[in-house]
Amino acid sequence: MYSVLIVEDNADLRENMKWALSSSYKVFEADSAVSSIDAFKRILPDVVLLDMGLDNIPDCGLTVIDEMMVINRFAKIIVITANTTPTLGHEAVQRGAFDFFYKPIDVEQLKQIIERAVRIKNLEQQAPAAGNTGGDPHMEIDSSIFIVGKSEVMKRVFELIRRLSQTDVNVLITGESGTGKELCARAIHYHSNRRTNNFVPINCGAIPETLIESELFGYVKGAFTGAVADKEGLIESADGGTLLLDEIGEMPKNLQVKLLRFLEDQKIQRIGGTTLKTVNVRIIAATNRKDLKDESGLRNDLYYRLSEFQIDLPALRERGDDVIHIAESIIERNRRRFNRPRLHLSPRAKKVLISYSWPGNVRELENKLSRASITCINDRIEPEDLQISSKDACDIFDYKKARDAFEKEYLESLMVKCNNNISEASKISGISRPTLYNMMKKQGIKI
Repeated sequence: MYSVLIVEDNADLRENMKWALSSSYKVFEADSAVSSIDAFKRILPDVVLLDMGLDNIPDCGLTVIDEMMVINRFAKIIVITANTTPTLGHEAVQRGAFDFFYKPIDVEQLKQIIERAVRIKNLEQQAPAAGNTGGDPHMEIDSSIFIVGKSEVMKRVFELIRRLSQTDVNVLITGESGTGKELCARAIHYHSNRRTNNFVPINCGAIPETLIESELFGYVKGAFTGAVADKEGLIESADGGTLLLDEIGEMPKNLQVKLLRFLEDQKIQRIGGTTLKTVNVRIIAATNRKDLKDESGLRNDLYYRLSEFQIDLPALRERGDDVIHIAESIIERNRRRFNRPRLHLSPRAKKVLISYSWPGNVRELENKLSRASITCINDRIEPEDLQISSKDACDIFDYKKARDAFEKEYLESLMVKCNNNISEASKISGISRPTLYNMMKKQGIKI
């Protein structure tokens, strides 16, 4: 049985919550900031219900959150407050609280939040630490598509995908443009028991504001000019499956209220219709925004509903040698696509791929490799085919390092041009053969 620590200085309210929860949870109590920390250390509860206004201090709970998070950063703290100022609840979440809840307490809704907190806690405990992940160097999406990655950070992402696919919690996927957020969402769907039903993606930023509501919720005949027949919305078409709301931060504010209502009861009403229909849809949202909760982004209540669990996808430049593994996978596909069975990366090209910063991430890598696969000579992709200059690929301000980098690239290009003929290279470069040999030895270049 999971444990819940109720921290509330109102004895009647504390007793009421204990009575409502004791049949499902092992309940403990505390009535002040000091006693709550003592109980937390002693019990290490699965969930904490924390009154924000302890000890007659309106924001005392913030200090308690800070101390509890130091003791256990995975603690699931649900803040309960009579203060209707939204900023206080949001501040609590920023400091590590799982969710916040306004008084008077709706017991059934509170139970749902506790259940969700326990579910997430289990997922976090089951997922191994980044340094202890094993498994495959890729994540299958279907029989022909994979997410490739051998870095520790991607092993962690793969493990989270596997864990999340066994649940129906809402997931928020964050990351820069081109990092593979839709692929990640598809992988969660593919590995879940919803895989035989539809995966329906919608880009909230690509559909005009006047159309997005009808696209999501559908409409009935005669609802507006041009509605000549009933139309099923994307939410309905995802019934039994998964709906991806890509670029969720671009969703209009007025539509966010309707989406929030759907998340709460899983019921939709078509535009112009009078009946409600229950659908069973898992929601995954994605964004490249760093802060979804600013004035131009999401309502805070919708944000917390959508981000029951969050996956942060790393940028390609943060994934080390993964860029080479991804590039090899793309080239393997391009061999068949462009009928070039001997297509491969040169050693120089591999070094450039690793040192380049990839502002467009995997999408940019795919674009450059597709072009290079067509234009390269002798099926060998060089940095010039990738259209990445030494300046772009090397952000070096130390003079000696910059000189060494230039020297190595120069020598490698020279030997390619001369087919590893030292005499020819000496003649073209004006550098004596002994000096060339010494330079190549220093740079680790073998012929």
